[in-house]
Amino acid sequence: MRTLIQVTLFLAMIGAMSAQTFSNVQADPSIGSCSACAGKNAAGPSAVYWAKQNVASPSLTGHATQFFVGGTTPYADALWNWKLVSDSSALHHFVYDMYFYYTNASAVQGLEFNTTSYAKSKGYEFGFTCSVKSGGVWKISVPNSSSSTLADMHWASTGIACPAPPTNTWNHLTFEVERTSSDQVHYISLTLNGHMYYINQTVPARIAPSSWGGLTTHFQMNGDSNQDDYSVWVDKYTVTADTGLAPPPVSPTPTPTTCTVPASNGINICSAGGTSTAASVNARAKVSGTIYRFELWADGVKKVTARSTSTMQTALSLSSGTHKLEFVAYNTTGSSRVTKTVSVTIK
Repeated sequence: MRTLIQVTLFLAMIGAMSAQTFSNVQADPSIGSCSACAGKNAAGPSAVYWAKQNVASPSLTGHATQFFVGGTTPYADALWNWKLVSDSSALHHFVYDMYFYYTNASAVQGLEFNTTSYAKSKGYEFGFTCSVKSGGVWKISVPNSSSSTLADMHWASTGIACPAPPTNTWNHLTFEVERTSSDQVHYISLTLNGHMYYINQTVPARIAPSSWGGLTTHFQMNGDSNQDDYSVWVDKYTVTADTGLAPPPVSPTPTPTTCTVPASNGINICSAGGTSTAASVNARAKVSGTIYRFELWADGVKKVTARSTSTMQTALSLSSGTHKLEFVAYNTTGSSRVTKTVSVTIK
């Protein structure tokens, strides 16, 4: 389970880095947008699209932005972007964090999330897509080679499942990436709704014009074959950029595949080991009816909430010493609740 510990690198190292945090990006009035540029070779079909900022509901802050895509042209997309800084040459480590809410899962072809840094005539592109109707997996943006330009990028599967995320609730997405000391693109981890996945994949940077510089971020919505209308509300959109690098990854140990859901109501904790200020956790829960929330508490403080799933696979940054971890699972009506408590010692 040491691979799961690596996904807490940002939390463990943030104090040692020189960080810049860009908060509530969705409410930034410098927003840019396009439609055709969001398609293949930046020349796709045009959608009907718009964005409305400072939406009070649904919202977590009162300043959400509603993004809309529709029209009649199949597979038409729209992209909204922001330039965060004009010089990112000293920045290496990036964390993208966003909450999103939507209601019409059947209309979504895919959702894209991106941060790109430009320096040394290269584009360090960190792109993720939840390809709902194109494999149903998370994919990352990869150049064909180190001499590739923007037109030579392709999507490569991570093998991490991504069917349509839950509707009518706030989904929380975080990804951690970095530009390595050898100027390559390193995808570190992805977290969706409390589920952390360690990617640890390094790919080349792409070629970019020498006049391009700075740090950009964008969010994209893709239309499907019917081009049905749909909206996504985005809130608490934050990008953190640091001058430091994450520590080199430890040789990964495969995640156990024998962790199963209990036969009767209860919680099966397959691992809850701790070392080096991190506790890695792998557990499964069963309740009567349909599971709604699976929570993890540490020393009386709620740390993780996984919704509509029986799986808890995560890592916690904890101080040295012994800690009480409490697992709690509920069903959708609140009529069935199970708990289990264990202790973990961090050395």
